[in-house]
Amino acid sequence: MKKLNAQEIFSIRKLSTGIASVGIAMIFMSGQVAADEVTSPEPVVENQGVEVKEDGNSAVYQAYPFAEETVMTVQPVAEEFAGEADSQAQRSEVTVAAVPASDEAKSVPIEEGSFRVHFKELPSDNVESLGLWSWDDVEVPSSDKGGWPTGATSFAQAGRDDYGYYMDVRMKGEQAKKISLLINNTAGENLTGDKTIERISSDMNQAWLDQNFKLSLYRPLQEGYLRINYFRTDGNYDQKSLWLWGDVADVQMGDWPDGINFEHQGQSGVYRDVKLTELANSIGFLLLDESQSGDAVKIQSKDYNFADLKNHTQIFLKDDDATIYTNPYYVNDVRVLGAAHNRLDSLEASFSTLDGVSKEDLLGKLSVVDKDAKGVVIRDLVMDPESKKVQLLGDFSAEGAGYTLRYGTDAFPTKMAWQLKDQLYGYQGELGARVSEQGQVVDLTLWSPSAEQVDLVLYDKFDPNYVVGTLPLTRGDQGQWALQLNLSSGLGIKDYRGYFYHYQITRQGEKVLVLDPYAKSLAAWNSDLVDQGLANRVAKAAIVDPSEAGPKDLGFASIPNFEQREDAVIYEAHVRDFTSDPALAGELSHQFGTFAAFAERLSYLKDLGVTHIQLLPVMSHYFVNELKNGERLSEYASSNSNYNWGYDPQSYFALGGVYSTDPSDPMKRIQEFKNLVHEIHKQGMGVILDVVYNHTAKTFLFEDLEPNYYHFMESDGAAKSSFGGGRLGTTHHMSRRVLVDSIKYLVDEYKVDGFRFDMMGDHDAEVIDLAFAEAKKLNPNVIMLGEGWRTFTGDTNQPVKPADQDWMSSTDTVAVFSDEIRNTLKSGYPNEGQPAFITGAPKNLESVFNNIKAQPGNFVADDPGDVIQYIAAHDNLTLFDIIAQSIKKDPSKIENVTEIHQRQRLGNLLVLTAQGTPFIHSGQEYGRTKQFRHPDYRYPVSEDNVPNKAHLLTNADGSPFDYPYYIHDSYDSSDAVNKFDWSKATNANLYPENVRTHDFTKGLIALRKSSDAFRLGTKEEVDKSVTLLTIPGQNGIGSEDLVIGYQTVASNGDRYAVFVNADSKERIFTLSDADRDLLQGQVLVDGARAGTQALMNLQGMTLGQNSLTLAPLTATVILLPAQAEQAQTTTKEQVLEEQLPVEEEVISDSTLPQGHKHVLQEGQAGKKISRYLETWQDGQLMERTLVSETIEAGQKRIVLVGTAKSKGVDQPGKVTPISQENPSKIKMILEQNPVIEPANEDKEKLPNTGEQSSLLTLLGVNLVAISVGLFKKKED
Repeated sequence: MKKLNAQEIFSIRKLSTGIASVGIAMIFMSGQVAADEVTSPEPVVENQGVEVKEDGNSAVYQAYPFAEETVMTVQPVAEEFAGEADSQAQRSEVTVAAVPASDEAKSVPIEEGSFRVHFKELPSDNVESLGLWSWDDVEVPSSDKGGWPTGATSFAQAGRDDYGYYMDVRMKGEQAKKISLLINNTAGENLTGDKTIERISSDMNQAWLDQNFKLSLYRPLQEGYLRINYFRTDGNYDQKSLWLWGDVADVQMGDWPDGINFEHQGQSGVYRDVKLTELANSIGFLLLDESQSGDAVKIQSKDYNFADLKNHTQIFLKDDDATIYTNPYYVNDVRVLGAAHNRLDSLEASFSTLDGVSKEDLLGKLSVVDKDAKGVVIRDLVMDPESKKVQLLGDFSAEGAGYTLRYGTDAFPTKMAWQLKDQLYGYQGELGARVSEQGQVVDLTLWSPSAEQVDLVLYDKFDPNYVVGTLPLTRGDQGQWALQLNLSSGLGIKDYRGYFYHYQITRQGEKVLVLDPYAKSLAAWNSDLVDQGLANRVAKAAIVDPSEAGPKDLGFASIPNFEQREDAVIYEAHVRDFTSDPALAGELSHQFGTFAAFAERLSYLKDLGVTHIQLLPVMSHYFVNELKNGERLSEYASSNSNYNWGYDPQSYFALGGVYSTDPSDPMKRIQEFKNLVHEIHKQGMGVILDVVYNHTAKTFLFEDLEPNYYHFMESDGAAKSSFGGGRLGTTHHMSRRVLVDSIKYLVDEYKVDGFRFDMMGDHDAEVIDLAFAEAKKLNPNVIMLGEGWRTFTGDTNQPVKPADQDWMSSTDTVAVFSDEIRNTLKSGYPNEGQPAFITGAPKNLESVFNNIKAQPGNFVADDPGDVIQYIAAHDNLTLFDIIAQSIKKDPSKIENVTEIHQRQRLGNLLVLTAQGTPFIHSGQEYGRTKQFRHPDYRYPVSEDNVPNKAHLLTNADGSPFDYPYYIHDSYDSSDAVNKFDWSKATNANLYPENVRTHDFTKGLIALRKSSDAFRLGTKEEVDKSVTLLTIPGQNGIGSEDLVIGYQTVASNGDRYAVFVNADSKERIFTLSDADRDLLQGQVLVDGARAGTQALMNLQGMTLGQNSLTLAPLTATVILLPAQAEQAQTTTKEQVLEEQLPVEEEVISDSTLPQGHKHVLQEGQAGKKISRYLETWQDGQLMERTLVSETIEAGQKRIVLVGTAKSKGVDQPGKVTPISQENPSKIKMILEQNPVIEPANEDKEKLPNTGEQSSLLTLLGVNLVAISVGLFKKKED
């Protein structure tokens, strides 16, 4: 591969790119190289060149380090203020990294109203696959440009300078305070994490991200240096110098006051780069004016001390200001971020920091005026440095609300904080629309204390776009607005049921249409119309009485043997996926993808054995066209599909119409969902709803209801957002009511049996505890679980206890998912696809064992029920797919399919035999895949054409799989990707491995449910009853290994031993003397089967006297019943004799009268002698094994039958004893008619073999043939 010089690199383009690319290349070829003003021999910019690879389709550019530095003389440019006037600087020779000639000497000036973000490096060399996703105070958020990730601005448009790449983002006006961004790729991955830039000055128009994407408000220097910038208003820098001490290196100063001079001039005055010692902690210095004498030499009499060397490489000084600034805008680190009117006797100001600040300092700078600009006396200050908040005490009545806080020259209008709204307007009454008198009366209530007017906009029941009328609501004393619709409302309506409505809120001259947050049903929703007027921006509420719909006998689930949360086996399913397989088209009575269709297939889940069905969100979500829910999505697609997981809620009380057979009928969805719950309960299973309170689809859904209240707040009162919507602030009274009231409603009205909280760590623990308590009052068997990731932000600087994994040590009400067992067994975020325990990577056995005990290492679980044990869920790759990715084996080959399923069965076994509560993803039981089998993607494509949310999977040799793309987050994918494949789940002829995995998983569920050994209810029971059998360092077991064996003891004393060999070779498990009796137990699981019955003809395992051997990728479970522990076991040989029937030979004799019978020879019975080995326990025969079988032949009975005609009277049937006959006659007859008899010798027989059966058959055929021959001969 040819190494190119800097000027050649960026001029290479494919010919097909056209004239524009050639022109760009010519500009690159003629560019100049610039460097920062650095005289130190250490380069600030790393050396990088580029290597070009051609794959026949596109050029791939890959960075590589240059072999040596290049020294050149350049004109210094102050890059940290690109776009402003150049400073006066002398030409100096510096050592810098070589930069491609295409990099411009100076960045293009920043346009007014734009903000520039500089990137030292990008996450990928393929720039065209990367995009900048931005939100908050930007002119057009990326989410408004398109869905994730396509709404991002492509880095193909990025500029280049000698720092790296840069992108310009248009700001939302000069008052823009915050710009948030991240870099994603066309596969939908967030490559940098969320980054937020606080715009601390109106002059601030750029920021820098280093190679680790750490944010800086100036251009970062290389590690080990600190730049001291000094700006003077008078521009006089003559004889100005620095006196340094502390952790500085190679500094030579003369006698006092002969300090070191500033060497360079930049946009922030003059500066000096100071080299630091290797482990520098702090630096001290003085600013000197050497033209002065005595104390006047010190420009600032106080010593400067700076200790934040880990986070800053530049500092900024100004005139004789004693403050050390860490930004070039001279904005004090101590600054007000926002102010709120939080109580009637106080205002609350949020500060950037309160370090080193006294009350006197603040009192001297703070002042307050009311809405009429009248000053308000500040009686006192209460400072909280930890939360960075200051309470200003005074008389701040509601009448004067609209206060403005001043800090120095900066003014901050206050907003009434949620705390004060709770104090003044905390409402406890009913909300929403309540129907009575058969629809003749409807009482409506909305809470919006800041509204100046609220009107009801009523729409026709047959045409939701037609406005029937508008009626005003009346304000109450707690911020509530109320209206009663009745026969006297003047609308001419006798029954309001089925009509639709919005509330219209007027506030400060602005009107908005809002959705009733307590609406119980909605009109059909189509997000494609949101830009077509305010009436289409949010769903319309429906006036319904939910109690009138569905089965009248709907009740809570009665689940056999379910007494505690550890008894649950949770099955996660998506309503549409479960019946969208076209193979079901002829079997379903209802439209696929609906509640009604789901109810038709419940027998499958009943047979599987799960206890709870967890449905992905079924409440109304925003991005969908419900009216097209019946259209099949049969083509492979992973974006722009009319499909949704539902994690973009717009209502917490109303079901989505997308799962109804008639979305336009607001009662139909209620009826059909109630019926589904009813049918699930009839099958002995429960229903868990996945609920999404951590964020809404759009911030305006609640902000329009009551601004600066419903969401968690920034310091300035702005709503915090997440995933494009607002973070519901559940510490606020009315926000808390939304969550708790809706949970109570769903339990009471729909009789659901549990909830799974999306991103539960975003909530405070108190609200989840409260929701659980209220739900349990209604349904004593309710269970709750959630994602306990540590993601809580809450209100800025107002810490509370989050509902995350750390909460598990102090609650036993709600469980969290264990990411540690997931990552240990099969890998997961952030290393998804890396080998793990079931995919060939040895793991620490103590850690594996502790996770099996529901005692993970990354949080404290004081109860096994605190832990949801899982290795797959709706997001990320399916278990089948991630195994294929991890072992790098293409499932298009049958041998690879077999191995993937073996590993999948190991994963399912480890989850279903672990303590805690197991959770399986729909299809995990059969090996579900989300392979992207679009014909255009059978082979890899360029990165800019990669399907959304796709991973490219390759074999160990780097070659791609056949159809190599697999979707890891299919929330916007078609049915072709998402469908539950019923053939794979049930058709053993077509998919034997899939069905084998299904049956194996079904057997494991039955095993788990059969004994409490796998469902222990307390940590104390687990510690006592669950023990490790494979001890690291003994019998060939490593501290990190691919095998594990453990024992768990049931409450009745039954002992279960679980052994797992995830190795690619056979492994022997040697048991101690104390555990050797386990080998006498019943094998319930082997290499191919699982269940509750003892298995014979074991597969993949061999039992020895003191050990067992497992084949590669095999597991077993052995049960030793409690009574067997003290049983006396003996073995003995038993011989049984069985008398065989006497055979009779009949021979015709012409010398005897016709019909006369003569016994020529008496018969003797033969014997069958069987030898058995018997096993007896306590006098009871437990097992009998056939060792050998011997046949002793007997003697045939020979009878002569006369055929001669007689003149006398015949005596038919007369039998003449043999003694009456002449012996010579007998001999003659025998000679003439020889009797064929079996050889009279013992013959050993192998029991139950095909060979034996064949020989006996052959012998029988021969005897028949001989007999026929004897009869024929006699007749002749």
